[in-house]
Amino acid sequence: MIDRVLGFEHGFPPAYALVVAVVGLLFLLLGWRLHRVTVVVCGFLFGAFIGQLMARWMDVDRAWGVFVGGAAFALLADPLYRVVIFILSGIALGIGLGETVRLTVASGGFLWGFVPGFLVGGVFSLWKLKWVIVLSTAFLGAMVFLWGLAVVLCAWVFPGACAFHHNHLVLSWIVLGLALLVGCVVQVRFSSNRQAEEEGEEEAGKDGAE
Repeated sequence: MIDRVLGFEHGFPPAYALVVAVVGLLFLLLGWRLHRVTVVVCGFLFGAFIGQLMARWMDVDRAWGVFVGGAAFALLADPLYRVVIFILSGIALGIGLGETVRLTVASGGFLWGFVPGFLVGGVFSLWKLKWVIVLSTAFLGAMVFLWGLAVVLCAWVFPGACAFHHNHLVLSWIVLGLALLVGCVVQVRFSSNRQAEEEGEEEAGKDGAE
């Protein structure tokens, strides 16, 4: 579905999917350490997506929409840092809760889980910023990485990889959960501690200079 929305009528190109998988892996493992960069990248990707849709609607070259929309949202992402974190956190929890409702309660109930999940995730990000960034970047990174990896495997190695999440639903959620766990552990154990040490060294340097 996403490939048709983006305008790729014959499927999402595996070379692009490989890039997407690498970006997802960076989000998964380094989300907190690179969260400022992550915010700008997410702003660019979101803007490129919106710009591409607008370009199709206006019947102009998609490249213009991707460039203009991506650049505009990337420039706004850092000044609107808290807003972007609110949106990313809301999307992460909204997708998780929406899928849970769809799979366990009602097949058409995704929005019933997504909307409250989005609001709770966004509000929680205003309270516990660090943990929300770790969880949301790990979750979204895991989803993006696994999706990109599935497209690459489907095109170059194993044709059935694209339908894996349909044919093995429980196993696919287990794989996603394990990826999420690995991402959270790596971010908390290495990325966040390293950044805290660097921030402490910077503060010590400032105090010494004074």
